Amino acid sequence: MSSGTVDNNLSRALELLGGAIDPDIAETYTSLEARILAQALENVEIAEQRLREIQKLVGEFEEVPV
Repeated sequence: MSSGTVDNNLSRALELLGGAIDPDIAETYTSLEARILAQALENVEIAEQRLREIQKLVGEFEEVPV
């Protein structure tokens, strides 16, 4: 893969993350690729926690036919 393609892919990956990497993750991982993957995993874990909290608050609804 050419350097330009790698740079474009990394730029796009950062865009998908919202352009921000947690400072703790940035300090922990040396390569940008590892930082991006670690941040993506962290985002998934946060989303799962939020989903569990929402489910506790409103319960799981069965789909109601319209």
